[in-house]
Amino acid sequence: MYNKLLLAALFSFSTGVLAAPAISDPVLTVPENVTIPPVPLDVDTASLKAQSVTPISAAEASSYIPYEYFSAAAYCPPDAQAKWSCKYCQAQPVKDFVVYASGGDGNLVQYCKSHILTSFKCSNNICAAGYVGWWPSGNSVVVGHQGTQFNKIIAVLTDLAFLPVPVNSKLFPGTPSSARVHFGFQEAHERTATVVLNTVKKVIAERGATKVVTVGHSLGGALALLDGLYLKLNLPSNIEIITRTIGQPRVGNDAFAKFVDQKVPNLVRITNKGDLVPGLPPLILGFKHNVGESHINKQGAWNACAGQDNLDVNCSTGQLLKQGIVLTDHLGPYAGGFQVPNLKDCYFV
Repeated sequence: MYNKLLLAALFSFSTGVLAAPAISDPVLTVPENVTIPPVPLDVDTASLKAQSVTPISAAEASSYIPYEYFSAAAYCPPDAQAKWSCKYCQAQPVKDFVVYASGGDGNLVQYCKSHILTSFKCSNNICAAGYVGWWPSGNSVVVGHQGTQFNKIIAVLTDLAFLPVPVNSKLFPGTPSSARVHFGFQEAHERTATVVLNTVKKVIAERGATKVVTVGHSLGGALALLDGLYLKLNLPSNIEIITRTIGQPRVGNDAFAKFVDQKVPNLVRITNKGDLVPGLPPLILGFKHNVGESHINKQGAWNACAGQDNLDVNCSTGQLLKQGIVLTDHLGPYAGGFQVPNLKDCYFV
């Protein structure tokens, strides 16, 4: 496992991808006030164009806040998740959430631990950080995945392993043979796929649920997208899949992105200003975004961006190429002033 991730990461790094900065105590942080000017990438954008942009109302933007809280909770250690006691866990309307399973350490074994309601067992104790549970206020099952902690080397290697590989047809039946997916993200997803599916089925059976929500920020957003597709292909057709990602990188190539668009139409990926992460992996490697972008522009206005990678300056790809990168934008603020949490937020209560 380590060797495969390392080799894939080294391959990706050799293409000129930026490495992640080191951190200490915070769950996720980047250097302050770091701005990288726009760089012409004609070879990347030759097939892209500016497409339509539609303003998003304040009410719609506010509707994303619960998904941001769920994404924040995924960054917290297992004890805080199990008790649902973190700062964002105790916010309305997610306070009534009931955890069925969670675990891991944010590295190779990303938050993987048994809890009272169900056993979160993983092959060789390897699984990806996150939780599964029941959200009464939303009448939904929720699957949350942790984003990258840059002081966890395997998590960083997972992000850097940009090598596009064939999709696992056992987990994703019916995927086009031409579809390719990010090697590191697929490896991370495979570590929890079975336990997530089994736990989701358990919650559906016990609660009579008809909706499943998948959420995550950064790496967690990529895993939420994969979970959304995976659950759609492996659950009964009457179960609605709702996917909300925040600061999500590109996950696969054009064939994969279009397959996701077809199978998971209720998908929104929230992007913030000059955040670099939605611009990775680079277009030049064949990666494309799925549709469904809701972007916060430089002025803080929300817009719905048509297409996969919209070159309008009010969309992530267009803003990155025309106005440059601001590393701290990956942390927020998002709807309602939400910021990616520090570790202290996990023990707020």
